[in-house]
Amino acid sequence: MSRTEGAVVGVAVVLVLVASVAEHAAMAAALRHHAALLAAFVMAIAVGELIRVRMPSGRVASPVASGSAIGLAVLGPMQGHALFEVPAGVVTLVVAVALGLGMVLRSLLGRSVEWYIIAARTVGVAVTVILFRSIPLDGQTAWTWLAEGTREPAVVALTMLGAAAAGLYADLLLTGLVRAQRSGVPISGAVREELEEARAVTFGVLAAGPLVAFLAPVVGLLALPLGLLPMMLTNVAVKRYSANRATYRQTIATLSRLTDVAGYTPTGHAARVAERSVSIARWMGLHADAVQDLEYAALLHDLGQVGLRSPIPDGATVLAAPDDQRRIASEGARIVRRTEVLDRVADLMEGQTTPFRHVREWGEEVPMASRIIKVANAFDDFSHGRTDPQSVEAALERIHLGLGYEYDPEVVEALIRTIGMTGRD
Repeated sequence: MSRTEGAVVGVAVVLVLVASVAEHAAMAAALRHHAALLAAFVMAIAVGELIRVRMPSGRVASPVASGSAIGLAVLGPMQGHALFEVPAGVVTLVVAVALGLGMVLRSLLGRSVEWYIIAARTVGVAVTVILFRSIPLDGQTAWTWLAEGTREPAVVALTMLGAAAAGLYADLLLTGLVRAQRSGVPISGAVREELEEARAVTFGVLAAGPLVAFLAPVVGLLALPLGLLPMMLTNVAVKRYSANRATYRQTIATLSRLTDVAGYTPTGHAARVAERSVSIARWMGLHADAVQDLEYAALLHDLGQVGLRSPIPDGATVLAAPDDQRRIASEGARIVRRTEVLDRVADLMEGQTTPFRHVREWGEEVPMASRIIKVANAFDDFSHGRTDPQSVEAALERIHLGLGYEYDPEVVEALIRTIGMTGRD
C-alpha cells in the first residue's frame, strides 16, 4: 500500500473510530428505532459495491452504492417510520459498515478489493452528512429545513445537491490522489481525468439521494428502489458503454498487429508505442478524449508500412528517409479514413512525422498528440523495445541529438519522467 493510499485509509479509519466513540449511545438508539430502514440502506450500499462499473481508463465507479449512501445522508421523514433524526456520526458509521460488508462480499466472490476506494467513499459521505445535518445555515441545519418544512422544497433540494456534490468531489479528489501516485502522473492531471470521466455518472448520483429523500415521506421504503431506478439504468448504460469501448480498442489493437504478423515491425512495437504515448500524455495532462484518440493513433501509426514493397530494417521508421516516413504515415491515415469514424485519429497519424522545427520556426499546427507519438516511436525504435538501462540510455542519447529540431523538448522531458530517469541539459 502506497503512502497516499495509507493516508486515505487512515483518515477514514480515524473518522470511523471517532464517530464510534462519540456516537455509541446514538448508534444503539438508531438501531432500536430504525432497524428495518438501516438494514435496507446497508443492503443497497453493499449490493451497489457488487455491481460496480469499471470505466475505460480503469477507474472504478459504484453509482448505486454512492446514490444509496447519499440518500441515507440526506434522509429525513419517511412514511411508516420514525423521523430519521440521527447524528452525522451515526450515518457515517452505517455507511462505513455497509461499504465494508460490500468489500467482504466482493472478496468472497473472488472480485477485486480496493480499500482506498472504500475509504475515499466513506470520507466523501462524511462530508455530505456533516454539511447537511450538522452545519447551521441561517440558524438551522439543512436537515431541519427538510424535517420541519421551514424552507421551500427547491431551496432544500439545491442544498442537498450542494452537500452531495461536495462529498462526491471529495471522494473523487482522494481517489485521484491515489491514482496519481500509482501511475506516476502529476496530481492535477490525475484529478482532472478522474473528474472528467466521472461526469458520465456524477449527475445521476447527485440526483439519486435527494430523490430518495423527497419520495420517502410519500412512499416510505419504496423510495429507495424508486429513487435508485435511474441509477440502475445509468449503471447498465455505462457498463455497456465501457464494454463497447473495450471491444473497439481490442479491434484496433488487433488491426495494429497486422504489421507484426506481416513482418514489417518487431512484435509488440505498436503496443509499446501506444503504452508509452499514453503515459506521456497523462503526464502532460492531456484531456481524456485526446488520450483516447492518441492511443488509437499510436496503435495504428505504422499501418502504412503494409503498402511497402520491402520492409524497413527492423521496422524502424525513425531511420527511414523523411519522404518515406511521410509516405508511410499518409498511407496509414488513408486506410484509417476509409472507416469514416476515425478522422481525428488519421490526422494524428499524418502529423507524427512532422519535425518539431516546423512548429518552432514556421508556426505549423501539429497536434501535441502527434508530437508525442513521434517521440514514443523514436524511443522504441532506438531502444529496440528493450528496457535495460543501457538500451534506454542509448535511445535517450539518440533522441537528444534531435532535441528541438526533430522532437519537442516538452514531450522528451515527459518521456524521461515516465521512465524514471533524470533529464540532461
